[in-house]
Amino acid sequence: MKRIFFLLIAIATLAALVALKVTASRHNAQGAAPIFVNQIPPGYRDWRLVSVAHEEGNLKDIRAILGNDVAIKSYREGNLPFPEGAIIGRIAWYHIASEENNKAFGRAQSFVAGSEPPWYLQFMVKDSKKYAATGGWGYAQFDKDGTPGPEADLKKCHPCHQAIKDRDFVFTRYSP
Repeated sequence: MKRIFFLLIAIATLAALVALKVTASRHNAQGAAPIFVNQIPPGYRDWRLVSVAHEEGNLKDIRAILGNDVAIKSYREGNLPFPEGAIIGRIAWYHIASEENNKAFGRAQSFVAGSEPPWYLQFMVKDSKKYAATGGWGYAQFDKDGTPGPEADLKKCHPCHQAIKDRDFVFTRYSP
């Protein structure tokens, strides 16, 4: 009788531990969904140009904003929000004065991409289920060697993009 009693207590304890573990993992999966993309989308250098931009201040960069086919179709048709699978990329380079061009112009006025490889890549990936906590967008940044940027930097992305929520959190407008 004692054996059966101890066996029942052991089974009940084991069942409780399993239930707690399942509940905790389900809570973590829902509450701590990643908002970061950790791989560079393949073929991004072949995507179409959305627009270009120049940033001053501490960045002093020039950038090409690219879109995969899904994003470009949405941009061209003026459809917001962007559909699932849209990816917008940004290649940024330090901009430097072009001495060669400036000689031809006779004054300092020309800037070009630095000879270094892109000093960073950034991406926004639309997946409303996976990135529900950030308006349906996952964010990524990669250094010139392809290393993902620090999560602390990526946590700043969505709060900044909140200012343009009415444009589906996307700053860049299409430049035909």
